[in-house]
Amino acid sequence: MKKNIRYIDFSRPNTNILKLLKSLDKNKDKDNVNTILSNKSFKNYVESCKNKLKHGKLGVVLQFNYKNKYLAPDTIIDITKAVSLILGKKIVQNEKGDKLVYVFDRDRNLSINSGGRYHQTREGGSIHTDNVNLKIKWDYLILSCVSRAEIGGETILVNGKEIYKILKKKFKLALSILRKNFYWEKRGISESFYKSPIIEFNKKKEPTFRYLRPYMVSAHEKVKKPLSPLQLYSLDVLDSLLEAPENQIRFNLSPGDILLTIDNQVLHGRTSFSDFYNSEEIFKNKETLAPLKRTMIRAWIKDSASQRI
Repeated sequence: MKKNIRYIDFSRPNTNILKLLKSLDKNKDKDNVNTILSNKSFKNYVESCKNKLKHGKLGVVLQFNYKNKYLAPDTIIDITKAVSLILGKKIVQNEKGDKLVYVFDRDRNLSINSGGRYHQTREGGSIHTDNVNLKIKWDYLILSCVSRAEIGGETILVNGKEIYKILKKKFKLALSILRKNFYWEKRGISESFYKSPIIEFNKKKEPTFRYLRPYMVSAHEKVKKPLSPLQLYSLDVLDSLLEAPENQIRFNLSPGDILLTIDNQVLHGRTSFSDFYNSEEIFKNKETLAPLKRTMIRAWIKDSASQRI
């Protein structure tokens, strides 16, 4: 989808902002979030990225690494918190009430096909949107890179608007089924279920998506409503389009990069990855020199002023 890469913008703030953020690496005991928020240039920069999403872009990558030197993990976490506060209201993501969730491999035996959540595994594939655990919709997905894997873990993005155009032109039967209700489970949040189509339309009459196939298959099994042959056909068509190389853009996020997308219009995923041997979780790495596991920070943001939802 190189011809459509224009829907993603790669944006680097000015040097003064980068110098400020780099200086925070040494201020571990101070309130760096408020320091960042008090910087007018930083706020204006994030607001400008937000405006790009309101005026046509479906995604922006905010690039905060300084002179190709990565920021400290604690600084990246503080930047992510500041960005999320500027963008809007954070949505609770699990039964614990967490509004910022760390994405890393908890256990290599954990799988989304056996009840795990995608962000807890090292699995790739399953191109999806995040708005599957709750029926309510939000505006923005934040994925902030703290550390990379030794190998793999490429970010994959797919333009939902382009997928809809292909479905409408070539796969009308599949599209008609994808616009009907499916069962969904609120995995990791509650034991309840809800119904919703995979494809709907927002107030601007633009197509929006809700999709993560393993979650949906699991929901249908639990409510004892097996997917019909026609539903399975439609999901197979959608998966084939999402996985086609010509419909994807791929890139590696570097520590300090923050991906910001319109969650229900940009489907995303990753390639499978392997962490460094003997790598450790970010929470256990304070006193050791062991490499970090591949770690992202995820936030779901509701912008009350948005007209997209």
